Amino acid sequence: MNKIIVLVLSLVLFTLYTNAQGTRYSIHSVGFNYLQLKEGMNYGLVFRGPGLSYTYSSLWENDWCVISYDAMFGLTYMQTRTLPGANMTIVPVKLDWLFKNIIGDKLMIGPNFLAEYNYQLYPDLQSMNSFWFTQYTIGGILQYNFRINRQLFVCSVSTSFFGLTSRQPEDLDPYFWDLSGGDIIRNFHQDLKFGVASRYKSSELEMKWSPGDASRFSLSWCLSYTDYCKAPNLKLLNNSLKLTVRPKSK
Repeated sequence: MNKIIVLVLSLVLFTLYTNAQGTRYSIHSVGFNYLQLKEGMNYGLVFRGPGLSYTYSSLWENDWCVISYDAMFGLTYMQTRTLPGANMTIVPVKLDWLFKNIIGDKLMIGPNFLAEYNYQLYPDLQSMNSFWFTQYTIGGILQYNFRINRQLFVCSVSTSFFGLTSRQPEDLDPYFWDLSGGDIIRNFHQDLKFGVASRYKSSELEMKWSPGDASRFSLSWCLSYTDYCKAPNLKLLNNSLKLTVRPKSK
């Protein structure tokens, strides 16, 4: 755990240092997603439904690397049969550190870090008990850029290597509600455990299209999959479309 903390802090400090140099800009994104979620304590039922998200991104670039920081908040309404559910996703930190010119001038590769919180409620099925999944993940990302005429396409793939996770216990009190802000924060960080692929997996594929270098707008399709393998098992499959807008240059 100490090695993970040192590595993350080193990456954050390096990012803060390099943000003072090179080319830097910020972008804002609105996402429309469709989530499918299978919670091990929900008797095999699969909840699915639409949602909205907002992402703030800050990018820094020089001649040899690109560093991007994302923060995201999303809400999804889910349902199975006539049973409602809801999922809240909070990503306070997502850092990608991509090195240029590793293999040609179109392919970039590097490490990434993700801090993500997922919080679910099933008011009819689970008496308003809280369900959550927390991950602090160190992984890798590969990005390939190419053009068709003036249009720019970016394809990226990322996956988890190891990290810390938290899940709700299996012996929940069916008559106890824990919906206060303090309960949610405490739950998110409860009983964090170190794990690799045998405990959990988290991967993402993203395709982004932009009309050209000068365009302030881009459109992305993203497919993400998370599988927590231990009890209680959790699977999340999320499809999303994201519209990105870059502010006008001053």
